[in-house]
Amino acid sequence: MLPWAGAKTIWTLGGDALGITAEKWKESNSGGSEVAKALADVGIDVTVLAAGLGFFLLTGLMYPWGQVFPRWTLILSGRRVPRLLPLIPAWLTAFGLSVYGVLLVIYAPLAALGVLPAPKLDTDLGATLSGTLWLAAFGGMAFGGLGFALLTAARSYSARTRPVCATAATSEAPPTETARANSPATAVPAD
Repeated sequence: MLPWAGAKTIWTLGGDALGITAEKWKESNSGGSEVAKALADVGIDVTVLAAGLGFFLLTGLMYPWGQVFPRWTLILSGRRVPRLLPLIPAWLTAFGLSVYGVLLVIYAPLAALGVLPAPKLDTDLGATLSGTLWLAAFGGMAFGGLGFALLTAARSYSARTRPVCATAATSEAPPTETARANSPATAVPAD
């Protein structure tokens, strides 16, 4: 995640990274709606927003406020979070991000070696082949890392919030009188 965030930070601060200038990067992200243009002016694109949402979901799966709505949710404050509310988006995005990340991490070195065809370069950005392949590798590590983290956190959240069957908790047979009499806690001392 750090190399991907590092490149985005460099572009946001006006620097050049991976053969792409900050101005060209901002121009490529400024198309579309007024909201997209405003975000591009401060260095934010769709992948940054998606990563932020993924990180929010990931922390919700790991911390207690993911099980009970926190105070800042006002109306829902203190109520239990429905179990599937965070799990469904986590499972859906985690699988896609994991696969996409693994494919990019495999593709980048194979394309660099000439085993797979090289990607089409974005000449408007001034991208180079090596910069594009590094960007693919960094993106693969970022997306794959987030995907596998979401899978792990969703599995943990699922286990922690699994409903407990009432009959399973009471299925133990009560101890017999003989077992109670022989246990040290209930044994009557002899006079």
